[in-house]
Amino acid sequence: MGSDVDWSKYFTYRKTMLDAIKKRLGCDKIFAMAIMPIRGSRGFRKLDYEFAENDLNVKEVMDTLEEYHFNTVGLVIKDTDGACIWNTKNGWNPTNRDILGEFSDECRARDIPLLVSFTSMNDAYQGHLHPERVSVHGKKGKKFGRVYQKGDISTHPEGEMRVSKPKNVPFARYRQKIPFLTDQIDKESGKARSTRGKGYIPLTSFMCPNSKHVDYLLSLAEEVVQNYSVDAFFADYIRYDGAFKDLCTCERCRSRFREQYGSKPKIIKSSEWYNFKEETIVRYGKKLHKTIKKKDPNCITGWFCLPGPKKWFTRKKIAQNWEKLSAVFDIVSPMEYPYLMGTRDDGWFWGKVGDFFYWYFLRNMKKRAHEFNSPALAITNSVECNAEEMLKQLYGFDFGFGIGVFKYFGTTGEQWAVLKKFAKQNYGFK
Repeated sequence: MGSDVDWSKYFTYRKTMLDAIKKRLGCDKIFAMAIMPIRGSRGFRKLDYEFAENDLNVKEVMDTLEEYHFNTVGLVIKDTDGACIWNTKNGWNPTNRDILGEFSDECRARDIPLLVSFTSMNDAYQGHLHPERVSVHGKKGKKFGRVYQKGDISTHPEGEMRVSKPKNVPFARYRQKIPFLTDQIDKESGKARSTRGKGYIPLTSFMCPNSKHVDYLLSLAEEVVQNYSVDAFFADYIRYDGAFKDLCTCERCRSRFREQYGSKPKIIKSSEWYNFKEETIVRYGKKLHKTIKKKDPNCITGWFCLPGPKKWFTRKKIAQNWEKLSAVFDIVSPMEYPYLMGTRDDGWFWGKVGDFFYWYFLRNMKKRAHEFNSPALAITNSVECNAEEMLKQLYGFDFGFGIGVFKYFGTTGEQWAVLKKFAKQNYGFK
């Protein structure tokens, strides 16, 4: 099995850009594994701070990654809940542990590049702490059975992740630790792939990218790059919430929009409005890139993008302008997760759903790769698919620079065996 696509003819970035990144990372092809410490030992639909604090064995993880020939480590240092897993003066660290420092030390000792992922606009903790900074809805609607009105902030029940309360800890006391937790609980896994989590339902917030939340993010990024040895810093959720087209219409955004475009263009219903949203995200990207490079000029900067139709999704929902963002950052990481939509393990129908999205994501990249002004390192899913589907993605989404696998916890024994075989066949390991 192998990719029969010559991706070099679809991308337009200069070869010297890729050569510089390879030199910084010390390898020609990336084989990366992503680790999400606060989502627990099983893989995806949980927030599990007790696991991260008490049970995560960093040395054991690194030993396993070396055994399976991964040459790069990806670590989510700030997730959608807002948790910052390092010694931070400005952020919220519910693990009481410097997990980033532990991984950084291990990576340096083993000469393995460390790439960190940093969630930006989705931040449950900051949404609780600063509701005045949360994005505002421009029209009424409904999500997860909850009706919201025009002018409401975009704080909603979390779609996928759930929280299990530790035994013998009263709910009221536990909510002091996790203030965005509700007393609503899913006792059983839902049938839909996005409702499989069990436990208490947290809230989540998408923050306004024209608010002081940006200053907060920049202060965190400065802490990380100044105090830790990281080779690359990737911005995740550098976008608006993909579930809506009406964010954000707060007074900050409305005033700035009018200053730039005047009184005539309509908010939400004009092309100028979507230009404004794209420009807002790019402006944050420029500030983040500058902050990182100021502290470490050699640190690679990157961003995660979601595949999909350019007009109604990339532009109107999440406002990610691929050309402009990839002109800011050193590298882009397309999030190619077709088998999150469905897997053959759940039956014939769901296998066909996953296969369809695999085909669509490849087609989408062929059509849109020319929009990137920088090299692309795709990350693809392993946790919620079988070994055969995982292997197909490893080959299919290698755009010439290697591949990232998402993620360590939850990967099955059969998948680990396939990963080792893949590394031996494609990276020259014995």
